Amino acid sequence: MKPVFANFNLRKSASVLAAAALLTLGSAKLQAAPIIEKIINPTDKQVTVNFVGATDNNLVFHLEFDNKSGEKFYLIIKNDAGDIVYQNAYNDVHFEKNIRIPKEDTEIRPTFIIRTASEQIEKKFSVDRKVSENFVVTSL
Repeated sequence: MKPVFANFNLRKSASVLAAAALLTLGSAKLQAAPIIEKIINPTDKQVTVNFVGATDNNLVFHLEFDNKSGEKFYLIIKNDAGDIVYQNAYNDVHFEKNIRIPKEDTEIRPTFIIRTASEQIEKKFSVDRKVSENFVVTSL
């Protein structure tokens, strides 16, 4: 009977030692220097707006939205004053659109908004128009 009791204590003490070792390793890990992580809103990754270029009369932006759930959303574009210049509802799973904004002689600040039932994502831009001339002089 005594050897069984001794084996039981040995097993119990081995599991206690293993648990103590794990707790020691775990507490050492907790005492390590904290890692600073940037919290990224997952919806920011779903919406991209890029300036593509300019035509004679327009500035062209390319907008993409990964609407994985396929829920209804609104694309809203506001001008400098905050007035809505475009609004339409869509439900595409992968939405892509080239957006043309009329050129102006002054700086413009368009805001692109994707609004779903639960959230709103805004991308703001500032566009300055700079015109430069190049002269090429050749000797004849």
